[in-house]
Amino acid sequence: MGFEEEVYRHLKGVNAAINEFLDSKITHAITPYHAEYYSNIKEFIMRGGKRLRPVSLVNAYFGVGGKNKGDVYKASISVELLHNATLIHDDLIDHDETRRGKETFHVKYRNWYNENFEGERGEDFGMTMAILGGNTVYNLGVEALLEAGFSSDLTCKAISKYQRVFEELIEGVMFETVLSMREKASFSEYMQMIKMKTAALLESSVEIGAILGGGSEKQVQALKEYAILVGQAFQIQDDILGTFGEEEETGKPTDGDIKEGKKTALVVYALEAAGPEELSVLRSVLGKRNATPSEVEEVRRVFMNTGALERARETAIKLKSEAKEKIRSMKPSLTKEAEEYFLGLADFVVERIR
Repeated sequence: MGFEEEVYRHLKGVNAAINEFLDSKITHAITPYHAEYYSNIKEFIMRGGKRLRPVSLVNAYFGVGGKNKGDVYKASISVELLHNATLIHDDLIDHDETRRGKETFHVKYRNWYNENFEGERGEDFGMTMAILGGNTVYNLGVEALLEAGFSSDLTCKAISKYQRVFEELIEGVMFETVLSMREKASFSEYMQMIKMKTAALLESSVEIGAILGGGSEKQVQALKEYAILVGQAFQIQDDILGTFGEEEETGKPTDGDIKEGKKTALVVYALEAAGPEELSVLRSVLGKRNATPSEVEEVRRVFMNTGALERARETAIKLKSEAKEKIRSMKPSLTKEAEEYFLGLADFVVERIR
């Protein structure tokens, strides 16, 4: 079996667990407003995606020979819920209007307020509901781990990792926000930031899976090191797609990172290599929320002309190769199916929609 087959094999179980879990919240909601709230959460989560984090958790579990009593698919949805909790909050922080081609959570509730009430509190209401929504979805992840049926010892270890990664994600977003306000950031600062903001959740996913599956200390450590490298490669490719991708394919606007002034890999590399004129463009446009399409295009040209785009691609490929070597050299090795999945995942995160 290859990567795609392994994804498909476990995706059905993951999605079924998400549906059953959230349908229960909708069914047992105390008022119609709460039922609609959980329905909106479910709609947001079920918009699509390969569920790479929960599928990675499941593959880590079976890859180390997991046979412990418990529902690994229900446990796996914890990291998907945590991921979506961060997306709801990220969209609010970034002022994004769309997610996967549809309204972001705060926009959905802003529009709901404007359609049902008079006044000018729509923005505040949308913001409030997004904060609550992200908090709710985070908490649902803990609930999923508690209900998965593993031993109390394994459950406590899993929840401990879950709570630690949530803390690391917050620290990562905070660091990203600080870096966006500075004129420059070093590449090492960028890599540390994306380790916390992006790679940490994949790292936690494989760690929880391996722990629940009874993996050895060496197996858990190797999977964690692999996941950090893949997570960093994923974010660099995400930076590229966030500026050079197609909105119809990515589901997000391709000028958002530039208008927010984020220190993406493209920005970090461009600032290192830019000449005076190119620096002037970057300084005048990055972080300019009302930047025109032509100004955004100027920044894209700088990314290409300075070699930042090519360097970012080369870095992602290098990280991918290092990650694959971690899997190939694991002792004890993973099952053949899990090894093929993790090797394929490393390729996928770099080669997805260019």
